Amino acid sequence: MIVAATQEILARHQAKILEDTGEQVYIYPSLEQIPQPIADKTEILITYGITLTKAEPQPLNLARFPKLCWIQILSAGLEGLPVSEIQKRGILVTNAAGVHGAPMSEFVVYCMLHFSKDMERYQQLKKEKRYDRTKLVGELEGLEVLIYGTGTIGQAVARMLTLFKVKVFGVNTTGRAVEPFIETYTLAQAARKLATADYVISLLPSTPKTRGFFSREYLARMKNEAVFISIGRGDVVDEQSLVEMLQQGRLKGAALDVFEREPLPPESPLWDCEHLILTPHMSAKSIYYIDRCVDIFIQNLLAFRSGGSMLNVVDFARGY
Repeated sequence: MIVAATQEILARHQAKILEDTGEQVYIYPSLEQIPQPIADKTEILITYGITLTKAEPQPLNLARFPKLCWIQILSAGLEGLPVSEIQKRGILVTNAAGVHGAPMSEFVVYCMLHFSKDMERYQQLKKEKRYDRTKLVGELEGLEVLIYGTGTIGQAVARMLTLFKVKVFGVNTTGRAVEPFIETYTLAQAARKLATADYVISLLPSTPKTRGFFSREYLARMKNEAVFISIGRGDVVDEQSLVEMLQQGRLKGAALDVFEREPLPPESPLWDCEHLILTPHMSAKSIYYIDRCVDIFIQNLLAFRSGGSMLNVVDFARGY
């Protein structure tokens, strides 16, 4: 039995899965609302990973599914998953890597144009009802962009930025060459390039090696005219240090879509920062998000039933 524990899987998705695979998906609003007789029969679960840890004591809600052999999570990150229990039971996990490229690339371009075209100034001029053409704006062409993370999303962002004739450099764990980056660096080597980059983009996942990576000392290596964009995982960034740099004019600006704590608490100083684009973990989301997730699930379901190769099988040793 296949069960989806989210109302984001709509009736039309249910119909598409049935048409393409011949299998029925039963939809419930949440894990907690799945009746136990249904949970007892569930072999395949479609859900957001974070829902698997809501019950106390953890991972009580996962224990409700004795026949579970595969979880398709509707996100790329693995934060919150009861990994030890999943591994102990030998449950296969696949994620939604690959669905984020288009919306996140567009988000990055928007943020870069926002700062290069000085849109905050124009918004202020509008409030003042003042028509002022005295200050010229910049262009993206020829700027240096350093992207931390050269996986599927990083490559998609880089490809889009090359259309603007931007010089795109990448950072990954080994420094291996990846298209379409001009050059790639290890995390240690990237510190040198950080000092010349006009835009620094973090797509880093949350792993023991990356948490707190963008520390006060590391961020201080960026030039004053640079913009920092974080759309990977929030706990890789020292938010307080970033706030202080923005307040002191040590950066041209920043854009944060992910945070150390989510939802971002009302008392966070980020809310009051100038020259900061702040969005609620939405850079990857669009009206087509679940459609793309369902396409991946259908391909995986056909492979799962036939013994073929599946997409996006999670390697817990690597953390993604």
